[in-house]
Amino acid sequence: MREREDGRYFIPRLFSYFARSMGTSRAFHLPADIANASSLIFIDSGDLVDLLFAAPVINFFATHFPLIKTTFLVRSADAELVKGLMRVNAIISYEPRQLKLYSADYLALTRKLRKKKIDVAILFDRRFSLDRHLLAFAIGAPIRIGFAHPLAFPFLNCEVRLSEGGYEGKKMPRILQAIGIKLDEGWDAVSLVPREVQHARQLKHFWKPEKDLLMVGLDPSSSKTRHHVIPEIITYLANNLASRRRAKFLIFANPWDEKLVRDLTAELKGDVIDLKPESLSETVALLSQCDLFLSGNTNLFHFAAALKVPTIGLFTKFDRSGWIPESAANVRIFQGTRGEKLSLKDFFGIVEEALAARDAAATEH
Repeated sequence: MREREDGRYFIPRLFSYFARSMGTSRAFHLPADIANASSLIFIDSGDLVDLLFAAPVINFFATHFPLIKTTFLVRSADAELVKGLMRVNAIISYEPRQLKLYSADYLALTRKLRKKKIDVAILFDRRFSLDRHLLAFAIGAPIRIGFAHPLAFPFLNCEVRLSEGGYEGKKMPRILQAIGIKLDEGWDAVSLVPREVQHARQLKHFWKPEKDLLMVGLDPSSSKTRHHVIPEIITYLANNLASRRRAKFLIFANPWDEKLVRDLTAELKGDVIDLKPESLSETVALLSQCDLFLSGNTNLFHFAAALKVPTIGLFTKFDRSGWIPESAANVRIFQGTRGEKLSLKDFFGIVEEALAARDAAATEH
């Protein structure tokens, strides 16, 4: 980690030095001291998809440790979605500028959290964030759990090590495994608020009353690797799909980009559902009702995969295997090669496979 890095990590190391000099840490035992805790705070990473990955972990605490009062610190833009995905006692929301060391709000937030006398802090950021790691230390939680990093100590005193391989969405459970908690089969299922799903189902029926008509979601947003699929490719595949299957398209974009949505709509040959979700929570509920979802490696791609929506991931060479959901029968990956024409035969083949997996799952239930 010898960086040009010395400059980049100078301030974190400086804070680390002062943190180490501020007394000693007391010993603790896991999972006993977790089970006996009275208050616990989860601190978000600022990445939307991590809310999806963390939801089963948080809900596990709600189910197995109902006497622990849980708080979630999360971006204001994501707070409504948290209410739908997770069971916590309290939500504290912040604007990104407020969670900066140079902000006066940062000190106010630290004081507010210290007064809660929190026993355990769990950070979901897999990278090192001085703002978040220092906050976990400053609020005085005796047990501070997060993912291993050369700069994590003393901000964290229980580091969870991750292997290099595997799906990113399966790494959050390592927090539970590392503190000695046994996980039952099916513990990580993701569910939404029934009221919101019912509303989305009604909207779907209004815009697409015919059962044999597919509601196809399209997401032209940027990829998790910041090398997104160009909208022209999404349009090309969607238009060819509409030539073989009766379909209506519903465009998603997170964050919402009026120009991108307008340009994509103009190029689509099939009918486009004129519906803009009013919130992130409604976006995810509508996504759960899609008959097929076509997207790059975006945040919503991973939500669709978790919600069992038949999903086609349009991946580039930059989208490593760690972003491919493991053992997801509803997901297929379609990866083109630069300079080569996309194979529509292969594309239609994986579309039929994904839809067949959906039908098979429906028959089982």
